[in-house]
Amino acid sequence: MSVEKHLVLNCYLLSLFGFNETHELQAALTGVEPGQGADGRSRFAAVLAAQKDLNRERLPEELLLVYDENIKNYVDRINFKREPVTLKYFQYMAVLFTEIVFDALKNRASEFLFELNDFYYEFSKENKVELSSLFSEKDLRKLAFWMATGSGKTLITHINYYQFFHYKLFDPNGIIMLTPNEGLSRQHYDELLLSGIPAILYDGSNPGVHGAIANEHTVLVMEITKLVEEKSGGGVTRLVSEFEGPNLVFVDEGHKGKKSEDQKWAHRRNMLAKDGFVFEYSATFGQILSKKNPAVLAEYGKSIIFNYSYRYFYLDNYGKDFSILNVRKDSSLSEGLFQETMFVAGLLSYYEQLLAYENNRRLAQENNLEKPLWVFVGTTVTGKDEHSDVVQIIAFLERIFRDPSWIKGKIKQILKRESGLHDENGKDIFQDRFKYLENAFSGREAEMLEDIYRRVFGGSGPFGIYELRNAEGELGLKAGERPYFGVINIGSVADLKKELGKVGLEVRLDALSSSLFHNIKQNDSTINVLLGSKKFIEGWDTWRVSSMALLNIGTGQGPQIVQLFGRGVRLKGRAMSLQRSGVAGPVKLLETLNIYGIKADYLTRFLEAINREDIDLETIEVPVIPQKEEKWKGLYTLTGDKKKRFEQEEVLVLDTAKLPFARLDLLPKV
Repeated sequence: MSVEKHLVLNCYLLSLFGFNETHELQAALTGVEPGQGADGRSRFAAVLAAQKDLNRERLPEELLLVYDENIKNYVDRINFKREPVTLKYFQYMAVLFTEIVFDALKNRASEFLFELNDFYYEFSKENKVELSSLFSEKDLRKLAFWMATGSGKTLITHINYYQFFHYKLFDPNGIIMLTPNEGLSRQHYDELLLSGIPAILYDGSNPGVHGAIANEHTVLVMEITKLVEEKSGGGVTRLVSEFEGPNLVFVDEGHKGKKSEDQKWAHRRNMLAKDGFVFEYSATFGQILSKKNPAVLAEYGKSIIFNYSYRYFYLDNYGKDFSILNVRKDSSLSEGLFQETMFVAGLLSYYEQLLAYENNRRLAQENNLEKPLWVFVGTTVTGKDEHSDVVQIIAFLERIFRDPSWIKGKIKQILKRESGLHDENGKDIFQDRFKYLENAFSGREAEMLEDIYRRVFGGSGPFGIYELRNAEGELGLKAGERPYFGVINIGSVADLKKELGKVGLEVRLDALSSSLFHNIKQNDSTINVLLGSKKFIEGWDTWRVSSMALLNIGTGQGPQIVQLFGRGVRLKGRAMSLQRSGVAGPVKLLETLNIYGIKADYLTRFLEAINREDIDLETIEVPVIPQKEEKWKGLYTLTGDKKKRFEQEEVLVLDTAKLPFARLDLLPKV
């Protein structure tokens, strides 16, 4: 990734161990068993100490052992109340890099700055990287961690807390953790207490973080949306100026992809952290770092201390594999038929995984795989587009119960490879899918629909939509009087009810049932379908998601798309390894996230954002070499009109010193 070469602080720390990039660190430590060896030292430390190109002048082995002992003590502290955790190599390295920087800032700040700027001088010449200015001590008052969703940023946050107070660069007046929303605030609050860190959850009434609270090193957890520069009226917002510095500030996913919000929140965050110290954590820095925005690139080039973005997470076999059905709609197929086909394909995909799970419970249990969940979710969660998409999905679900012949016909079309959707070679797009289903129902296809009703929806019967009085923003879906099989979690129930009324779908009232959304994670949950929940994007920690249908993917929502993707690929793995097993058959099927788009342009936007993460999708470069004249006769203009000859339409002057390259996008085929 081109921006990785701009992460000068990270590159400097890698260079101390003889590495030029994260791939080399990955190669050295992947496969090393976590935990301590017989000598009580971390096995990672032993491998690092033996590195041939280790800078032993700046990192003597004795100092590495001191850092290693410190890290062991931090882990012991967070493990005191919780189920013990053992650091993975990338978590260990993130903490070790922080140790190196904190020790340098505490004991030899001037010398450290000189070393950094000396490194930058040589590095910039070699890699043609330019920062806006040299490193200053102020630049090192913020450390940022670029780490994939599911890579353990929360644990690193807690260890960073203990590291800060071990080195004690200053006495903070307040300690604040900023989150994007209330759900994440609650989650962070619970996790902090579990790690033995005193915390207060901001609710608008508690005064803040000064005096006795600060003396106890208590963390105030609050949403960044509750910080304002000017107060108008009542409410739970607080003026940034009330939090007199210097403060210690932790920021979780502080940018959301909307430039106006980013700028406002960044300004408030900077005011809060003035003369203090900031730790920032994000899975989505790839969405905001660009050469087109040199100021932001320079800021984070000096502060990103560790880079374990999704590409490295995936290459280490962490998280689910994923399959993105990138279908370009055939011009002969109407929009309505395209959407119907994609909906039914998503249903089959989910049903196949559910069948594999229920037929292989022992295998699923051995590999820590939970019951699959089918989600319809997007990034734009208010307004016309959201209601339009959600109403359409509800209408499709209602039709399954009202018109069994329709769903039976669509399933038959897809399984006979007559969907009307083709790849560039003319093959049906589902040619190589649903093999497990075909093997399970070979010769008994008529039984499949009945089994879908039973397993996915709890049975057949009249379709019902119920507003849950005791669960704000929730509507339940059920067949007849059977248990709920689905839940809609949406911002405005009243608006959605109006839209449903327009298409003749009635919403009844359920005055007794409690939240269905909050019970999805329970082992006995009957919920198989979730629609339209923004909570899923920001902080929801379910492991069940196996099939994802994209709704209302907004333009310019890159960070939210990556968070959405990251939530979907979460995987416990055997023995909580978080890794894919590599086992074929039903396990592989259950360790794969299937992604569909109800509309073709949603997939396009989704893939554009994922590509920014630089997952190693194959690129083939074909050099165009001018040789004999007849070499040009096979080339046509880009219009695809074979009657026009390239050499007659365009005069192409080639500089042989800088040959042009053609880039072939194989993603749709892959």
